[in-house]
Amino acid sequence: MTRALLITPYGFQNTGVRLLAAVLRREGFEAPVLFFKGWRNNDVRPPTETEYRLLSDHVREQRPDVVGIGFGTPYLGIVTEMTRRLRGVTDAHVIWGGVHPTICPEDCIPHADSVCVGEGELPLLDLVRAVRDRLPVETIPNLWVRRGGEVWRNLPRPLIQDLDSLPYATLAEGDMAVVEGNRIRPGNPSEDNALYRIFASRGCPFGCAFCYNSQYRQIYRGLGRYHRSRSVASVLAELEAARARLPRLRRVRFDDDSFVFPPAWVEELARDYPRRVGLPFDILLNPQAASEQSLRLLRGAGLVHAQVGIQSGSEAEVEAHYSRRASNQDTLDLACLLRQLGVEVTYDVILDNPLASTADKQAMVELLLELPRPFNLFLYSLTPFPKSEITDKLLAAGLITGEEVEGRATKSFSQFRLSLDYPRAPEETFFACLISLTSKGFVPRRLIRSLSQSRRLRLHPAPLRLAAELANAAKLGGVAFRMLRRGELSTFKVAEYASFRRRLIQ
Repeated sequence: MTRALLITPYGFQNTGVRLLAAVLRREGFEAPVLFFKGWRNNDVRPPTETEYRLLSDHVREQRPDVVGIGFGTPYLGIVTEMTRRLRGVTDAHVIWGGVHPTICPEDCIPHADSVCVGEGELPLLDLVRAVRDRLPVETIPNLWVRRGGEVWRNLPRPLIQDLDSLPYATLAEGDMAVVEGNRIRPGNPSEDNALYRIFASRGCPFGCAFCYNSQYRQIYRGLGRYHRSRSVASVLAELEAARARLPRLRRVRFDDDSFVFPPAWVEELARDYPRRVGLPFDILLNPQAASEQSLRLLRGAGLVHAQVGIQSGSEAEVEAHYSRRASNQDTLDLACLLRQLGVEVTYDVILDNPLASTADKQAMVELLLELPRPFNLFLYSLTPFPKSEITDKLLAAGLITGEEVEGRATKSFSQFRLSLDYPRAPEETFFACLISLTSKGFVPRRLIRSLSQSRRLRLHPAPLRLAAELANAAKLGGVAFRMLRRGELSTFKVAEYASFRRRLIQ
């Protein structure tokens, strides 16, 4: 039987690779999955020689006909080295896919036999069939193929419109293995996770300047509706299957880039979810797309947490640099509604933007001080990903060099989520600390406003940083206690987040 070994570096919950495995298995192919090291927020470490050896040994034992590696931009260098080493133990066809191969196939094709640009289910299936039947692969849509010094650059096929036609992502099947901590073990690395992540849609109705969706839209222009939804029946059936397979499951997270669905879809989910699933769930929201009627229905069905992207408190910065048009009033209205409904909220904020002025940073502090407490923060350090609109602006302004673009650089290994110990200019540290303090309900707003006017702290923020670190530690302790009480603090979650090296802002 033809075998395709799928490898995902630093992605124990990689839904895409799990879905590809399910597609191949449904067609009768063997599709084992190897999870090669886990994601550790702000503490991503390159593989050791022992881990590379375990990878090579595993591939040699599996004897695959095709090796597929799916990855994002930060791992380009690591995947290049993985592939180089695999050439010595297998003559399988090596295909790369994922966000970086889609956006920058020219970076990838010198190393892989083929590169998948865009949705991978049908191209990978075509490739494995062709390998099985010993047919040419050079003209398969979506694939860049390298052979004999020549490269075929095939255009993508139309987007999959009927998402219900796809199987559910593979969960706890036996043919999984994990390389981590200088050892290899069989099994599903996220089996004990209390949180199940599901995508009820693909694409996003928005085109933010920092997000890969804006680039995907260009690739698929004219090839079908970009933002698509699964049926409620399909979503609920997957969640029922997950509950049956994952005994520790306590919570669901809808990982859609923005939770945007027609009113009838939301009504059906709100009606049937409590009876068929009955677990508390989280969603991601854009203030522009939030509907009071939908949120009230979702709250009644089990919505307990919303992650809201605001990026900046300066409306000028949001529109000019991030290509978003939500107003501060939209954010305030949504915050008040979520507070009224009793939905916990986390706000996404981007800092370390060289294009942001001092006034922009102060506006962020002021907006957060206006929001009703309690709330949590996910602070992100702006990372210049290749070909994004914001990266092009930074390059054009001479604020970064090509060597600082992610892929060549690996900033996200140590500062994807923002931590206060990262080296930055005094003013950046000053505002990061103030913004961190805004989510601490035990720190008076009046005090934060007073601190924001201190010229001395702006030039010498070390005392403010110490205060912010202590306040953040207290908040994180409370978050961990509540998760423990709800049965959500799994070893999987602790491994991802808990470390003195990863003091993330909450």
